[in-house]
Amino acid sequence: MAYINIQSVSLAFSVTRLFKEISLTVEQGEKVALVGRNGSGKSTLLKLIQGSIRSDSGTVAIQKGIRSVYLDQMVPGEITGTVMEVVTRELSQLQDSSDMEKVWNLHQQAEKITSQLGLDASAVFNILSAGMKRKVLLAKVLIDEPDILLLDEPTNHMDIDSIKRLEEVLLRFTGALIFVTHDRVFLHRIATRIVEIDRARLFDQVCDYATFLTRREAARENEETRNALFDKKLQ
Repeated sequence: MAYINIQSVSLAFSVTRLFKEISLTVEQGEKVALVGRNGSGKSTLLKLIQGSIRSDSGTVAIQKGIRSVYLDQMVPGEITGTVMEVVTRELSQLQDSSDMEKVWNLHQQAEKITSQLGLDASAVFNILSAGMKRKVLLAKVLIDEPDILLLDEPTNHMDIDSIKRLEEVLLRFTGALIFVTHDRVFLHRIATRIVEIDRARLFDQVCDYATFLTRREAARENEETRNALFDKKLQ
């Protein structure tokens, strides 16, 4: 069964239609890039999958027992503490648990991921750059090993070294990854599937970004040819 199963979903905000009966399934191991013009609905589709907004019609189903996490573009301003304190803050709720082995393993995972992302565990979160803060928040959601990772512009404000470290972590991620990015180099390196949102519909291709561009151009040329033939028949 697919991790994510979207069937016949439609959604409009006021007079703007974002989706018209779109369907999409995502399996474990896929790394899906959402592309499209600004305002086409990329971030909205992430939020539909996350469950923070609902569609006007259709269904968005997540496989039972599958855990998803969503990392927004915005960095919350109220977070305090060191990098390691921020990353492991949720673990404090488990300290009274009888499963202390799980707590220990999660702390070990936190140390591993912060190291992989090039983070200084003792650094104060509030004084970090925006890009570093985003890496801390990514480490925070990764330590619990989610099945689905939803990322909105994950490379924003990051320098080249940070992006490379992020790529390495995401390439090792074994769950389903769905992300939005304007960084074409990052997209090309990470994505195994491209889904373009265009005029409320999806153009879905299982391929790298270079192949996607070729296929999209061919599809648009075919569409123009069909439209020209249709117009000719009307004359």
